[in-house]
Amino acid sequence: MTRRQRHAARWLALAATGWLTGCVINAAKPYDGAALDPHGERAIAVVGVTVDRPWRFERFGVVLDQYDVTQQKITGNCFSYNRIEVNAPGVPGPTRFFAFDVPPGPYIYSAFNGGRFAAKDQAFLLPAGRAMYIGNFVLGDNDSVTLRRDTAQDRAALAQALPKLVAQMETTPTVAATAAKPFLCTP
Repeated sequence: MTRRQRHAARWLALAATGWLTGCVINAAKPYDGAALDPHGERAIAVVGVTVDRPWRFERFGVVLDQYDVTQQKITGNCFSYNRIEVNAPGVPGPTRFFAFDVPPGPYIYSAFNGGRFAAKDQAFLLPAGRAMYIGNFVLGDNDSVTLRRDTAQDRAALAQALPKLVAQMETTPTVAATAAKPFLCTP
């Protein structure tokens, strides 16, 4: 067996035992429509995505990473990290809304995103037991992504997309944050 084959076999063995599951471990999951438990230990996060101009790829996505405001960094690593991931067709179209059942805490626009976030970096606070509207991420010119947080403007579309949540939903408070640095996973 060559050195390269031994190395590949070692990594394959680690992957088989679960050591290299990488970013597969994510405690955020799509919201299943269950009743919101105001005393629960999870939060519901609602995110909109609008593509105003053609994107250079087939799909346009936004990732929000769970974030530690005190340490100013993403809370995860190569083996486990919580994130909200949404994507829509990369062609202009109507706003699409997504809801997620997530661990509570701050989330930030990910450094892993393709589009450049036009706003100042901010962490979106998701308290336990509440349904929170983060906002509508809009892809515009020059791969710039802006955030529209006008719940009243989006209320009709939100009511149609998420009728069970809209009455309980609040706009997520934010705090200033330092841009999150992506972590690097190498073998």
